[in-house]
Amino acid sequence: MLIHSISMHDFRQFKGTQTLSFSCDKEKNVTVLLGDNTFGKTTILQAFNWCLYGIAVFPKESNPDFLLNLETASENAGLNKKCEVVVTIVLSHKNIEYTIERIRVYVDRSYDNWTALPDQLTITYKEGGLTKQIKAGEEKNIINSILPQSLSGYFFFDTERVADISSRKDLSEAVRGLLGLAAVGNARKHLGSRSQRLSVIGQWNASLDSTGDERAKQALSTIDEQTQKKARLEEQIANYEEELKKLDQQKERISEILRDNQDTANLQREKQQLEKELDAEKSDLQEAGKAFLGFFGNGAVTYFLLPSMDKAEQRLTDANLDDRGIHDMTEDSIRDIINRGRCICGAPIVKGNDAYQHIMEEMRYLPPAHIGTAIQNYRSLLANERRNISQFYPTIAQNFKSITKSRNTISNKMERIAAIDQSIFGKENMKSYEEDLNHIKANIRRITESRDKCVRDIGVCDSTIESAQKVCDSLVAASAKNKKIIEYMAYAEAICAWIDETYIAKEHETKDKLQAKVNDIFNRMYHGNRRVQIDNQYHVTLLSQLNGKEVVTGESEGLKRVKNFAFIAGLVDLAKEKASFGKTEADSVTWENEAYPLVMDAPFSNADETHIKNISAVLPEVANQVIMFVMEKDWQYAKTVMEIRVGKYCGLKKISESHTIIEEDE
Repeated sequence: MLIHSISMHDFRQFKGTQTLSFSCDKEKNVTVLLGDNTFGKTTILQAFNWCLYGIAVFPKESNPDFLLNLETASENAGLNKKCEVVVTIVLSHKNIEYTIERIRVYVDRSYDNWTALPDQLTITYKEGGLTKQIKAGEEKNIINSILPQSLSGYFFFDTERVADISSRKDLSEAVRGLLGLAAVGNARKHLGSRSQRLSVIGQWNASLDSTGDERAKQALSTIDEQTQKKARLEEQIANYEEELKKLDQQKERISEILRDNQDTANLQREKQQLEKELDAEKSDLQEAGKAFLGFFGNGAVTYFLLPSMDKAEQRLTDANLDDRGIHDMTEDSIRDIINRGRCICGAPIVKGNDAYQHIMEEMRYLPPAHIGTAIQNYRSLLANERRNISQFYPTIAQNFKSITKSRNTISNKMERIAAIDQSIFGKENMKSYEEDLNHIKANIRRITESRDKCVRDIGVCDSTIESAQKVCDSLVAASAKNKKIIEYMAYAEAICAWIDETYIAKEHETKDKLQAKVNDIFNRMYHGNRRVQIDNQYHVTLLSQLNGKEVVTGESEGLKRVKNFAFIAGLVDLAKEKASFGKTEADSVTWENEAYPLVMDAPFSNADETHIKNISAVLPEVANQVIMFVMEKDWQYAKTVMEIRVGKYCGLKKISESHTIIEEDE
C-alpha cells in the first residue's frame, strides 16, 4: 500500500481545497510536514481516519463533531445554505490505484445553525486504463480489505495521544491480520466444530436425522446440553482471563511503583515503628513523672530539714543536758507501779523502803519532770527520720535520670520522624500500595482457582460430548443421507486438523520472527541494555538483567515511545518482507501480505536527542513509505540522520486559528 495524496476541502482549519502529495520513491521514501503545535498536523492525521473510516477524534473543547471550516461556515451562513466538507485519498494497493472520497454536506437550518447530513462515501479504481466505481454498499469492505480499521491505529499513529499499543486487547487479531494469518484463521472459524451450531460442521451435525431412534435423540440432547454448558464455561473462562489480565497489569503497575519507591516504603515503615515506640516512651515518661512526684511529695520536706536537724542535734550535744531518763518511760508509768506495790522485778514497794526511794529518784528524770528524757526521745525521733530518708536522694536521682533519658529518647525519635516526613513529603503512601498488592494477589489466586475449575469442567463436558457423539454416530449412520453428512464432517474435520497444525506452526514461526525483528530494531533505537519479550497475545514486555535474572522493569514515557516504535517497525518490516517474498513453493497455505506505510503525528514526542536520531535511522529502512508531521525543533535532531531519505518537504502556515495553508516545496 502506498499513499499518493490527500486532498481536503473545508476540513476543519484547511479552508478551501488543499492537497498534500507524498513521496512514493523507493529510496527517498520519507515525506516531512513541518508545523508547530495548533498548526493542523493532527487534523491531517484525523482526515485520513475520517475519509477511510468515518471517524475523526478531536479534543472535546474544540467542538469535535463539527468538521466544517469556521470561516467558510461564517461566510456562507444563511437559511438552507449548504457547504461541503470533502476529503479525498489516492492510494495504490496490490498494483491497483484507488481514489477514496468522503463528503459530508452541512445545511444551515437557521442563521449559522449548521446540521450535518449523512456522509457520502465513494471509491473508484483504475483497471485496464478505465476508471470504475465500487458498487454502493461495498465501500467499507474494500477499505477494510486494504487496511482493516482494527489496524489503522498502528499506521496512522498519533504519538502524543495514543495509549501503549502493545497492551491493546485487540492486538492478537490485528497482528494476525497484518502478517497474513487472518484468512486461514477465518477459514478455520468458518468450518468450526460439531459443538458450534452456527459453523459449517455444526450445521451438518444438526442436520443428521435421528428421528427413528430414541437413544440417538437422548445422545443429541446430551450433546446439546453439554455444548451449551461448555459455551457458558468458556465464556466464564474468557471473563476470568480478562479479569486476570487486568489484575496482572494492576499487580505489575503497583509492583513497579513499589520497586521504584522502595526507599520511601522503608522510610514509611520506619516511621510507623518509631511512632509506636514514641507512644510507648511517652507512656513510660508519664509513669516515671508520677512516681517522681509521689516520692518527692512524701519525702522532700524531711530531706530538706536534714541540715536543721543536724544543727539541732549539735546544739543539744553542746548543751550537755542529762538524758538519763529511760526511753518511753513516763511519770504515770512509775506511779502505776507504786500504786501496785510491787516492782516489775518482783521487789515489794513500800513507802520508805529502798525500792521506793530508788523509784522516786528515777521520777526526777521522767517527763514532764525532766527535760533530759524529752531530749532523749527527740534524738530517737531524729535517728528514725534519718533512717527513713536515707534512700530519698538515690531514689529521686535515679527517677530523674529515667525521666531525662525518656525525654532525650522522645526528642531523638521526634527528630527522626520529622526528618523522614521531610524526605517523603509529597510522595505516595507505600503502605496502601502494599495492601492493594496483597489484595490483588488474593484475587488472582481466587480467580485462578475458579478458572481452573471451569477448565476441568470443560474436560468433563468434552468427554461426555465425545461419548454421546459416538452413540449418535453409530445409530444415525444407517440412512444414506446421514452417511453422506458424516462423510462431509469427516473431511471437514480432517481439514480443520490440518489447518490447526499448519496455522499454529506458522503463527509460532511468525511470532518468533517478529520478536527477533522487534529486538533488533529496539536495540538499534535504544541506547541501553534491555530485551523485548512478546507473548502469545502479542503484548510487549521489556526485560533487563538484575542479579543475573531477567526482570520486568519500569518504563518512562520516552522508553514507551521507543518500545512502541520498535514494535510497529517490526510489524511493518515483517509484513514488507512477506510481501516481497510472496508465496513460496514450501508454503502449503497462501499467506496474503502487503507492505504498509507509516503516517505519524509528532513521532518524536517525549524522546531525547539520541533516541530521535536512532528512530530516524531505522524507520525509512523498515517501512516502504514514511509520512511524518513534526515540529521544527524535533526535526533538527532527526534531519542529520534522515535527510538523505527525504523525498519531499511540506510546511504549514497558520493564517489564523481557523485557517491553515499547506505549502509544498517544488
